[in-house]
Amino acid sequence: MSSGSYRQVEVRCPFYKYDDGKKRITCEGLVDDSSLALIYRKREDYEAQLGIFCCEHYEKCEIYAVLAQKYED
Repeated sequence: MSSGSYRQVEVRCPFYKYDDGKKRITCEGLVDDSSLALIYRKREDYEAQLGIFCCEHYEKCEIYAVLAQKYED
């Protein structure tokens, strides 16, 4: 696992696994023992995703919505 960013302590999303502190966020996957990686071309986009969705409003994240359905069924 990557050492990640200093913002890991602020993450509230239950599906977040880790990030690399630069351009990659890794979340729980759709099936058991899998992960979903979000890789951004621009660091600004990575930081926006991490700040807005992982740390603040995870319930509004599209990835959160898909993964939450996994537990509803």
